[in-house]
Amino acid sequence: MKSVYLGFAAMLVSFFHAYSLEYAIPDNFGYVNIKKFGAKGDGVTDDTKIFEEVFGRSKDHKDGPIRSIYLPNGTYLIDGTIKWGDKKKDVRGESRIGVVVKLADSCDGFSDPDNPQPVLQVEYGHPAQNFCQTIRNLTVDIGKNNPGAIGMTFHTNNYGGIWNVAVRSSDPDKRGAIGLAFLYSAPGPGIVSDFSVDGFDIGISVHHSMFSFTFEKITLTDQRVAGFENKGNIVALGRLISNNSVPAVINRGEPSLMSLAGATLFGGTADMPAVINTGNAAMLLKDIALQGYGIALRDSAINTMEIRDTVIPVYSSHGIASLYGHPQKLLGLEMQDPPLLSPGSPKKWLNAAKLKAVKKKIVSDSSAVVAKDLGPAIQKAIDKGARVIYFPPGNYPVYQTIHIRNKLTCFIGAENARLTTKVPGKPAFIIEDGTSETVLLDINRSYGCRYMVWAFHASRRTLILSGGSYYNSVPGGKVFIEDAISCPLIFDRQRVWVRQVNPEKYKYDPSITNRGGDLWVLGLKTEKDRPVIGTYDGGRTEMFGGAIFKNRERVGPSEAFIINDAAAVLSYRNYGLKYQGQVVETRDSLTRMLRPEHMPTSSMRMPLFISQQKGLRVPKPLVRKPGETLVITSVLYIPENDSAEIEL
Repeated sequence: MKSVYLGFAAMLVSFFHAYSLEYAIPDNFGYVNIKKFGAKGDGVTDDTKIFEEVFGRSKDHKDGPIRSIYLPNGTYLIDGTIKWGDKKKDVRGESRIGVVVKLADSCDGFSDPDNPQPVLQVEYGHPAQNFCQTIRNLTVDIGKNNPGAIGMTFHTNNYGGIWNVAVRSSDPDKRGAIGLAFLYSAPGPGIVSDFSVDGFDIGISVHHSMFSFTFEKITLTDQRVAGFENKGNIVALGRLISNNSVPAVINRGEPSLMSLAGATLFGGTADMPAVINTGNAAMLLKDIALQGYGIALRDSAINTMEIRDTVIPVYSSHGIASLYGHPQKLLGLEMQDPPLLSPGSPKKWLNAAKLKAVKKKIVSDSSAVVAKDLGPAIQKAIDKGARVIYFPPGNYPVYQTIHIRNKLTCFIGAENARLTTKVPGKPAFIIEDGTSETVLLDINRSYGCRYMVWAFHASRRTLILSGGSYYNSVPGGKVFIEDAISCPLIFDRQRVWVRQVNPEKYKYDPSITNRGGDLWVLGLKTEKDRPVIGTYDGGRTEMFGGAIFKNRERVGPSEAFIINDAAAVLSYRNYGLKYQGQVVETRDSLTRMLRPEHMPTSSMRMPLFISQQKGLRVPKPLVRKPGETLVITSVLYIPENDSAEIEL
């Protein structure tokens, strides 16, 4: 039992730092141990049939789907492609080093580089509804003499991704087709974080024109043709390390758009370009450092040109768009990771499944029913000093707002844990002051429809949020969001870091509001027809890699981005219907609009828009009381007590 608890502790600590820790999965966390199905993991026994049975099982199986799969440390030998049989599969290895899924050497079906086949085929069903495929903490090894092998093909939609995973070729010549490939129609949005590829012709290859993908903390070594290749999609790529003699990055063809924010590229030769942009592709480069390559960038999107410096501070393939002048610098917002959490002794953690619900009479217009309410027990546990509350798979009905306070540090749930909060017009959670400087709220990833807001931030404590809507009343705090379905997000004087967010609703104008704070976004995808981000009152927003999919006009015309006496840097593509106001900016009561005909390149791509103001006046923040509702105006959320102010 001790190892189980310690593994759970590591899981909590590594929520956003999965690359730094290894962990086991507790028995009651809802995962199926593949060794209990007969897999040996000894590196000798053929485990192919066991993998096919477990990974291929879907909701149509007589015993139901297997969606949460756990791989203990071991080397699992296979001799064919392992296909996913369902969506929403959550695969976790015990450790990146200790769990190896290995293709047998000289394996039948993996010899032809012109007809490559994946070892792991993570793809199922409808190309736009393959939701929440997740893989963590393992290594895929294609063995020797398998030149037609792809380490992994991957497809997820709306959210999901890959964390703390390595893909490698054990071939002496590093042969293999592709390490990680996005080959199927409409991949994304999703995220790949702390991921490495060693060997192969191409390290990572992304195809198709939608729905975008986010990559961060990527390491590519010893590729034979190219490190990272984008062929048509919208890619947000941050903190890339490449050690290669071949080009590190190739961005090719319309309608490709790549935003590369932060890279160290070394190992090249004097006549080799580190970055290639070609075939009318669009590209933004930021903070690129190079060593060894004689050519930093070769760009033939418009006319062939080369950069031969060892540093590229900022570069846009199609110039810089602006409504007020032509600034040449970005805002320079800091790229920051969330802090590591210290959840304390596992013996003091609380299993929510053991809490006792009370009976509650629910009265409607036509009837009255008695329901179970776990809310009082959860709140009592928090007020008694619980530091960690966790939710195994199951349903947890709550009919009151939960106040996150006192000693509570982590409030988390398994992928199949559903906390249903029924508090119309009120927040599901209020984050208040407490003993921990950082709070993790990670349960459910839905938009939510039975409450006004999921997380109401009434404290300066740092919040790590996995999804759901958000707004705050106390300014000056930090918020970290990753791989989230969230709408609306309303930040008032906060410092915010977002990695892969998917806001899409008809009723919010805009989906994300930054009022007087700093908002940094790497990877965003949205749908519907509402404004995407509004930046107001001295706020600063930087967004690298936005997929703005206006798939219909149900509510009516609106702007895509609003800048009101504020500053913003934007790199995005608008596909589907066109926002007639791509960017609407107001300065001192003067409003200007960037229209579709002003876009600098085809396929409605904006590699770089900059609005930068000096001497912005930052007004005092508005105060909202915990639980107070918001009034939504045409372009901005305001509290009902809009005259209240506090000092920063």
